[in-house]
Amino acid sequence: MTLKFADLFQLIDLGGRMKFPNSTGLSLAILDGFSQGDEFVVRCIDNYNYPFHDFMLKAQTNEWPPTDAVSHTKNPRLFVISGHRDKVFRVERSWKKRIKNVFMQLLQRKQMMERINDKELKETERYCLESLYCLYLSELVTDENIYYPEAKIFHNEGDDLVILVFYMSTSPSDHQFEKVKDTVNFWIDRERPFLKGYQCLIRSFILRNMVGRKVLASFPDSYGNWGLLLEGGMFLPLKEDLELGLSKLKSEHIGEWTAGEVEEILLNPIYSFGFYYEHSDLVCEWFYVFLYVLATLEEDKLKRIDFELLYRNFYDYIAENICPYIQIEQRIITISDYVKVLRITLENVRSYLKGKEEKGVSKNILLMMRNRYAYLPELHQFIIKNSSLTLKDIFNSGYSNKKDWRYALDRLEGASSSFEKGTSFENLAQSFIHMIPGFKITDVRAKKGRAEVDIYCCNISYDSCLWRLGALVLIECKNRLNKTAVSDIRNLVPTMEAKGIHGAIIFSSTGFTSIALKEIKYQLSGGKMIIPITLEEIQLIDKSKGAYDLINEKIKQFDRLTGENSDHLYF
Repeated sequence: MTLKFADLFQLIDLGGRMKFPNSTGLSLAILDGFSQGDEFVVRCIDNYNYPFHDFMLKAQTNEWPPTDAVSHTKNPRLFVISGHRDKVFRVERSWKKRIKNVFMQLLQRKQMMERINDKELKETERYCLESLYCLYLSELVTDENIYYPEAKIFHNEGDDLVILVFYMSTSPSDHQFEKVKDTVNFWIDRERPFLKGYQCLIRSFILRNMVGRKVLASFPDSYGNWGLLLEGGMFLPLKEDLELGLSKLKSEHIGEWTAGEVEEILLNPIYSFGFYYEHSDLVCEWFYVFLYVLATLEEDKLKRIDFELLYRNFYDYIAENICPYIQIEQRIITISDYVKVLRITLENVRSYLKGKEEKGVSKNILLMMRNRYAYLPELHQFIIKNSSLTLKDIFNSGYSNKKDWRYALDRLEGASSSFEKGTSFENLAQSFIHMIPGFKITDVRAKKGRAEVDIYCCNISYDSCLWRLGALVLIECKNRLNKTAVSDIRNLVPTMEAKGIHGAIIFSSTGFTSIALKEIKYQLSGGKMIIPITLEEIQLIDKSKGAYDLINEKIKQFDRLTGENSDHLYF
């Protein structure tokens, strides 16, 4: 008899299932270690670098270990939860009780546990405690074996950071703690996990906030410590633990108030709600992603939100999971005036996603979202719990089905005049974008300032591959008799640089010249991913592959060109 996960959880519920706390603020990781003498290789699959369903695909892949580590000794696979002691110990109690209940049910109903169906695992949308536990359980109880569950705590005296590790062995006498300790210590040495407020951060996640940002200047701060000024107003100190000092440019760096500091003052809840957060920069980071999520909603969805209540609940949510606050009695502005400022800021972000020029908060949000998209699943869940919106409301934006796609393609094939062909080609491109889950068109034929762009598209997808294109994607349609030339590619670059965009898609009815394709490769080396798509490739969409499949294939082609390996490895 086959037992699915739904059946398994029903068994756990009968035994008294304990609910996991919120995953927000926790660092979750799966560590695979291989060793040979002094050589050590560890693959890390964590929720910051793989926040969506791809973590499950990566964890279940057969492409590991790398060929040069095949002869190495395999250490136990580790399921690691790191964070503030209060939350981690709650996780430990829940996890252990669930496992205990599973084994109690196994003893009573052995015939039901011949096999665990992992279909639900493959369909999980995000990396959270629940999905990590499900993966652990699927490996603990298999067709061939039932392994012995093990757990260890790594904790320094007086430190609030606790690292909880679950793994499995063939029996209680199979002592593997030394191997477990080697893997964990190696990971700690590379990632240097630390608490900021209640949130556990890791080195790679912090440093990835620099990816794609230009170096604008180098100078010493007021204490004589040298650093780099990065695009988006970030200051990177030139010291060993540089990830700890990476911050917004501040008055202590240049001796006068910066636009970023003024912006934080305007958005700081202390002046209206009376909430004083110790780590205001961390709270501001979460707030920017929160603003981005709201800015990507359609106008009719925004009208259904009570903003004052939502913002108040958001700050309580941050206080519970990210950084606590101290209540200050004296207020400077009313809550209603503060909400008005927030609405103006939100509208500025919405306008920026439609192509309007604005070099303040909006551009920095786009740059930051290059890896802070890891916060999206948690913030989507927060909005759903604190409004009348559903996940369908957040993601659905007039998606095209195959019938709509075929209609748009037929319109193009039946067009006669140049104008009609151009319009039909743009409509076909819009239908293409609508078929990609998580892509939303924000404006069409947008002429803002000197730049005119055919289509702007924002990204709210649960797909790490699509996030290689960034938060805002520029789309151009070239319906001409001649192939798209190198000048057409180069003309995209100034607009992309001005707005902090590093992803673009260019559709061409007649293809691309060889020089244009070389220019695309050249721009890729500079951090700009411009995906070329021909009409011939578009016409095959309905027959052999979907729109997402084509984009995904193109991105993988770029990876092969650059020799990039997306595996998160430590050597």
